[in-house]
Amino acid sequence: MNRKILILASLLLLVSPLLFAGRSQFDIIPKPMKLEAGKGMFTFKENTAVLTDINNQELRQLGKLLVQKVADAGGPVLRLSATLGKTIPKNSVVLAIGGLSSSLPDEGYELAVTKKNIVIRANTGKGLFYGLQSLFQLFPASIEAKGTGNTAVFSLPAVKITDEPRYAYRGMHLDVCRHIFPVETIKTYLDLMAMYKMNTFHWHLTDDQGWRIEIKKYPELTHIGSIRKGTQIGRTGEHDGVPYGGFYTQEQVRDIVAYAASLYITVIPEIEMPGHAVAALSAYPQYSCTGGPFEVRTQWGISDDIFCAGNDEVFGFVQDILTEVIDLFPSKYIHVGSDEAPKARWQACAKCQARMREQGLKNEMELQSYFVTRIEKFLNAKGRRIIGWDEILEGGLAPEATVMSWRGVQGGIDAAMQNH
Repeated sequence: MNRKILILASLLLLVSPLLFAGRSQFDIIPKPMKLEAGKGMFTFKENTAVLTDINNQELRQLGKLLVQKVADAGGPVLRLSATLGKTIPKNSVVLAIGGLSSSLPDEGYELAVTKKNIVIRANTGKGLFYGLQSLFQLFPASIEAKGTGNTAVFSLPAVKITDEPRYAYRGMHLDVCRHIFPVETIKTYLDLMAMYKMNTFHWHLTDDQGWRIEIKKYPELTHIGSIRKGTQIGRTGEHDGVPYGGFYTQEQVRDIVAYAASLYITVIPEIEMPGHAVAALSAYPQYSCTGGPFEVRTQWGISDDIFCAGNDEVFGFVQDILTEVIDLFPSKYIHVGSDEAPKARWQACAKCQARMREQGLKNEMELQSYFVTRIEKFLNAKGRRIIGWDEILEGGLAPEATVMSWRGVQGGIDAAMQNH
C-alpha cells in the first residue's frame, strides 16, 4: 500500500476521536438557534441547589423534574430552594421567568452553563421546560438509565444557548387501531417526544380495524368494534385467526391527556368519518347505507362501507360521539380523518342521492364536503376546529378547516392557495 495513504489513514485514526469528541459535546436535538461554547465545566454536587420560585406551582414542578432526573440516574440529591436575590450564588441551578426580550416566543429560552452555576431563563414555564430538555441532553447518556444505584458524577461543559422553535406545530402520530399500545408505552412515547421538544400528539383512535376509545353512550363501539377476528399476515389476503382487541377507557384517556399536558404536549384525537368506519358499523350497522351486517376488518386497506351521508341519524350518532370526545380532550383541534372514503355506497344509496338533490350537490365529492362541513359547524359551535386529511379539499371546504396532506406536497399547496 502507498506509504502516504498509510500515513493519512493513521492520522485520521488519531484525529477522528478528537473530532467526534468535540462534536458530541453539544449534541442537542433539535439544533439550537444559537450556541456559544464556554470554558470549564459545571459539576453537580451533593449540596448543589436548584433555585426557583417554589411558591409558583409550575416552577416548583419544573424544579422537581430536574431534581428527580439527576436522582434517578444515581447522581447527587439536589436541594430545591426558594428563588435567589439579585446575585446568583455558586453551585446552583436557577430556573427563572422573565429578564428576557418580550420578542422571545413562549417556547423560547436561554441556557447558560458556567463553572460557577447554571441559569435557565424563559418568558413562560413552557420555555423553561424546553431549556431543561436541552440541559438534559448535555448530560452523559447515563442520565436516562434509571435505578442504577450508582453515585454518578455529572459534569457539564460551559455553554450559552439561545433557542426558539422554527415551527409552532411539532407533532408525532400514533395509530392504535391496527396495533394497540399499553398506557405506559404511550407515556414513554410522550417522554421521547418531549425530549426532542415536540408539542403535539396526534392520536389515531378509530379505524376499520378497531375502535379504541370508550364512548359511554354507545358501549357496543368497544364491546364489538374494538375486537377483530384476526390480523392480516404480511402482504397476503390471509389473517392469523387470533382475536385481537382492546380499547382505552375514558379514565385512561384522561390520564394520558394529563400526562401529556405535564410535558407541554397537546393531544389531538382522530375520530375517522365518513370513511374508515367499519369498526363502528360492525357495532351499529344502521348508520351505513346498506344496513350490514359488518365485521371489524382483519385486512388493512379501504372498505366501500362508510357512514351514510343521507341519514340524519348518522349525524346525531357522530355528534354524540364527538361530544364525549370534546369532554376528554381540551385540544383546540379535533381530527376527523375524512380520507379514503369510496363513494360506491353513496352512488347506490337512495337516501344519499336524495340528499344530493335536496342540497343541490353535483356529485358525491360535494356530498363528502357537505358531510365534513356539517360536522365542522357542530365542532365550531363547541369552540373547536377540525383537521382533516387532504381529501377534505375535494368538493370544497370552509377556510376555517386545517388540512394535513398525507399524499404528498401538492395537497398542502392546494390548501394554502385556498386559504386553509
